[in-house]
Amino acid sequence: MNFQEKQSFWTWWMILLMVFLLLSTLNFKWAEWSRGNFSQFSLNPGFWIVFCIIALFSVIRLKTTINTEGINIQFFPFLLKSKIIPWTEIGKIYVRDYNPIGDYGGWGYRNGSEGKAYNTKGKQGLQLIFKDGSKLLIGTQKRDELENIVEKINKDILGYENL
Repeated sequence: MNFQEKQSFWTWWMILLMVFLLLSTLNFKWAEWSRGNFSQFSLNPGFWIVFCIIALFSVIRLKTTINTEGINIQFFPFLLKSKIIPWTEIGKIYVRDYNPIGDYGGWGYRNGSEGKAYNTKGKQGLQLIFKDGSKLLIGTQKRDELENIVEKINKDILGYENL
């Protein structure tokens, strides 16, 4: 039983938006550029803001690994050290749909009315309910594969037949 998923914030529409924003911050004259004169080119502060946002989104990664020992979460740069959750701490585990904005206030490293969440995009996640009653949701883009793993975990590790 092994599951691994790597996620980032990038989607096709986000890439288009960032390219548009980056290009809109450039100050140049097309006529000068077409003649090979780049001396009128300058970068305004908006360029550097968008550039930094692109750089930040490029390094954000959510990596989830599930094996017989437990769940390992890496969410760089929010969790600088990977977080290992052993099965002995988990009371209940299942895959569910959720409302990122309504339940957690958006995407990323979040605390909301439904507990803590690590998510990058979408509205499907692995819900963990710990034995102490606290909750953690880990976003996923591999719902079907994760549901099969969770079924095995509930049966073989946590001792539940059907949830």
